[in-house]
Formats: sequence, C-alpha cells, structure tokens
Amino acid sequence: ENGSDALSPVRPSLSAEDMEARVKRFEDAPEFMKVLVAKTVGFGVDSDTPGAVNRLNATDIVQKMYEDEIDYDSIKPDFANDSEQEKARAMIERAYEKSDDEKPVFTEEEIQAKVKELDDIPDIFKGLLSKDFNDTEVAIMILEEEWQTEQKKKEKGGGFFDLFGDKGDDKEKGEIGRDGERMDRTDTGSFSRLFGDERDNKSDLDFMMESLYPQSTRKEDEAPDKKLVDAFLNDVVASTKAFNPSSKPVSVPGGWIIRGTNACDSGGELIEKLDKRIANDARLREKISFFLVKDPLPNQDEILDPLNWPQVLFVAGPDVARDPAVILRTAISSIGIATAWYGSIAPFLANSKLLDRATETMELADAGMPSDLSWLSEMSIPLFVSFFALQLTHEAAHLAVAKSRGFEVTVPTLVPSVMSGITSSITSLKTSPKNKQDLADFAVAGPLVGMISSILALCYGLVLTATADAATVQTFPGLPLAILRQSSLGGGLIDLILGNGVLNVPASAEAAQALASTLIALHPLAVAGFISLVVNALALVPAGRTDGGRLSLAIFGRSGSQGITFISLASLFILGIQSDLTLFYFAFIVFCQSELEIPMRNEIDDVDFSRVVVALFAGFLMLLTLIPMS
Repeated sequence: ENGSDALSPVRPSLSAEDMEARVKRFEDAPEFMKVLVAKTVGFGVDSDTPGAVNRLNATDIVQKMYEDEIDYDSIKPDFANDSEQEKARAMIERAYEKSDDEKPVFTEEEIQAKVKELDDIPDIFKGLLSKDFNDTEVAIMILEEEWQTEQKKKEKGGGFFDLFGDKGDDKEKGEIGRDGERMDRTDTGSFSRLFGDERDNKSDLDFMMESLYPQSTRKEDEAPDKKLVDAFLNDVVASTKAFNPSSKPVSVPGGWIIRGTNACDSGGELIEKLDKRIANDARLREKISFFLVKDPLPNQDEILDPLNWPQVLFVAGPDVARDPAVILRTAISSIGIATAWYGSIAPFLANSKLLDRATETMELADAGMPSDLSWLSEMSIPLFVSFFALQLTHEAAHLAVAKSRGFEVTVPTLVPSVMSGITSSITSLKTSPKNKQDLADFAVAGPLVGMISSILALCYGLVLTATADAATVQTFPGLPLAILRQSSLGGGLIDLILGNGVLNVPASAEAAQALASTLIALHPLAVAGFISLVVNALALVPAGRTDGGRLSLAIFGRSGSQGITFISLASLFILGIQSDLTLFYFAFIVFCQSELEIPMRNEIDDVDFSRVVVALFAGFLMLLTLIPMS
C-alpha cells in the first residue's frame, strides 16, 4: 500500500496566487488555443462562434487542467513502454474524434504559419496536449481540427429538407456544457440565408429567443455574467424556495434561462416572493431583471400540455426597453405635427369654391400684390385641434392605465402620414408590465377610448352638417366618396345621419368615376372624427408591437401572436390594394413595429374572461371600421 502511494505523485492544491497566474495565462492566450484547451479538458464550447470561449468560466477550466495533470502524472509511472504511454496520450486527447476516411494535406507554409502562432503560447497549454509533442506536431493537430470543422460545415448542406434548416443533426437538442452553454449549434441552410436570416452558429434555442423577444432584450453589454446568475440562484431563488431549478442556467442571447418548476400557486406569487428577496440585495437589484415566461424550446421528449407549458426564469440585464432615441423621436413627431397640419388644410382645398379662392390669392401673391391666406389657416384650426384632441384621449387612456398598474411609458411619438395626418402614435414601454392582464388593459384602453371618442365626434359633427344652412355647408371641408366608403362603420354612420343615400354609388359604368370625383362636404368635427376613427382602428390591428399586437400577445402568448401577426399583415396588404392608407400602415408595421413587445414580469398567468370580452368588442369595432362598404 505504501509502495503504491509512493508511485503516485502528491501535489498540493493550487494556491490563490498560482490559480490567478494560471487563469491570467489562459485568458491571455489566443482564442483558438483557448478553444482547444477547453475542448480537451471536456468543456462544451462552440468553436465556430467568435468569443464563445470567453463566456466559459476560466477558473473552472484551469482547475480541470490541473486535475488532469495530476491524473496524468499518477498513471505515467505504471507505463511499461512507450505504447502504453500513448494510451495516456489518447486519454488527454479525448476531445478529438478524427476520421480516418480522409486525411487533409497541409503545405509547409501553412504549418510554419501555425507554428509561428504557437511561439507566444505558454508551455502549459502546449504541454497539455502531450508533453512529448513538439510545436510542429501541435500545429498539425490544430490544422486538422480546423479542417474537420470546415468539413462538418460542408456536410451539413444538401437535400430538400436542408433548404428549411433541417440538418438531421444527431446532437441532442438542449445539451448543456459545463458552463451552461448550449451545444446544439446548427447551420440552417441556404434557404434562411437567402432571406437574410443569419442563423449560422446559433442554436435552436437562440433562434427561438430572438424570434420571440425584441432586439432590446439582447443588450449583450448589459447581459449578466454567470457569476451574477449563480448569485441570483443561490441568494434569491434558493432562499425563497419559490422556484425549483431542474438544470443549470442556459446561456441565451441577452441573458440566461433557468428551467424548473414553479413551487407557488401562481406566477404572480412567485414574482412577488423573488422581488421581496432581491429588494435587499442592491448588487443584484441593479444589475439584473428576471421574468417568468414559457419555455421557448422545451425538451422534445416531454409530453407537452398546452395548458401547462414548462416554465423558465429568463434572467436579463437591468434594462430591456427600447433605446429612447429622444432626438430621433422628437424629429419624427415634429414631422408628424407638420403632416397633421397639412391633413387639416387638404380637406378644405378639396372644396372647389375654397380651392378657387386660395388659387386667386396665390396668383395675387405671385403678381406682387397684397394677399392673405390667413382665412384658410383660421378655417383649418378647428379641424386640427379636434383631430389632436381625439388622439390625446387615446394617449391619456394609455397613460392612466400605465400609472395605475405601476409601469412607465415614453412620451408618444407621432408617425407622419400625408394621407391621414398621422399614421399612428408610438408609446413604448420603459419598464415591464407586471403580467398579461396589465398589458391587455394598457393595449386596449388607448384605441378603444380613441374609437369611442371618434364615433361621438363623428356623430355630433354629422348632426352639425345636417342642420347647417346651404351657405355654411359651402365653407365645409370635403372628403372623397372613395375614402368615406372604405369604412363600413364610419360610412354607415354618415349614411344613417345624413340620409338620402349620400354614399350610394349607382350600379353603372360611371360608378368608378363617381367614386373618384365625388366629394362629400362635412363639418370639420365630422372630418376629424372619421379620420381619427380609422387611425385608432388601425392601432388595434393585432400585429407586432402595435396596441393590437400587445393585446394579441396578452391573450394568445408569444407563439400565437406571431401567427396572428402574419395573418393580420396579409389582410392589411390585401385591403391595401384598394386603400393607400392601409397599405402605408402595412409598411409601417413591417419596418417599424414588427417585433413583439418586451417581456412581462409574469407571462404565465392568463388574462381573465372579462378582458377577452373587451378585446372581442374592440376587435369588432376595428373590423367594422376597416372593412369597406359593400
């Protein structure tokens, strides 16, 4: 027994100074060598993703290297000959699985270039591969590894299903390395790249997170590191016993997810317990935010119940909101005010008598004679003020709900439009709502209050139109019959109150010409009410980050909302064939609002039935408004 102990070298544990020195040498090494070392000692790392190795725990790697050195030294004296020692070498090289089917051939220049790269590498790294390998052999091993990586990339291509990213990869989905990094990295094929979907070197989980959550959640410079997440697990989650983790934290774009089970009766109770605990930890409170959400990529072997979907804690940086971009938003709103003013003047110039008067005034100005167009501005102000007052009711409802529910929103950004004055107003979330119910209330309040206010304004304006004398009507602004017929609700109210089939189109060959040339004179309040009704209805279209998209997210979840967004955009495009305003709004969503909203603190608890009823009512008004008259 003593003799056996004598053969096994006894090494002391690494001192703090030695550990720090080794960690520094590891971190200062070239990236390709760090990847090589990490693989050799058994850590999962994606060598195709630049910087992936830097997300590993360098201390754990150095400790494992030291342990392997001890293991190697302990078995080396037992080797009877060099062939036995080669078996030990095979053990140290367990991260490599080289194929004998095809051998790469490297030029002398390639080998010498790689040897030159090895000159500045500490001996500890080179010795780790094998203490008997020289620099040339190590260089060849690295070149072979790089060659095999390229071969694997090439082998992933080919076949019909590869066009859609199905590589038939045998790697187990969801496999986690020692640091919690996912190892199921795959290339998605030429089909995705053709449309700019750069999924190369991304796992399926990464892709799902990027598709379900907006870009603002992926602020990599603010993403918490592994130590912070471990501290959150140990100091907050474990101490409250509100959530039972089932795996190590998994790295995802912008943060980490922790799989497990909710030990509380509801998602709201879990968030409340974790909030109370983290409130006492300033370090964590200021550096992370966390959300209880549905697992974006559950284990495929599990039998999934849609009503009891697996839950995860998504741990991100402290700020997941959009960049405020105050200067840009102010500039856009300024243009929006300008186009809204233009939209208030244009209906008056559609009145032929007013247009003739304005033309005469402009001709006088061109001739250098005194001219005055202030009368046109004075006539337009009531329409301009009425329209903005109606939009203000929309935004006031949003703000009231946000304040009552305890989350913050930005100042509205007015999106310009030459057709309706403004296309929409964007009110972004600065902090996350507590749950789906709060998001649903916030989303529906603005457009629903705006639509009801617009309907009241439209009806009162129509009454004023119907009771005005002929001389007064000649000073009213006008809207084309084609625009008024693009809304079943708005057009129906006009037909109902003004009567005499004012919006009817004769079933004849002249019908198209009538639609293009006929103008209906309306009181300025009626014009403001009609345009505002359409603008508020468009805001309820369930797509992306619009109010309707937020409402859809609250009711149907993230995956369901994505499908509804696709259907909504297709419908808008079809309606846009007959309506420039609808087509413009389609483009606005695609380029500016296509992402889903930032995560809610609790995305597990569903909205109650009363919110569904309100959403159905709002959706009914939206459809009535946007579907053209038959």
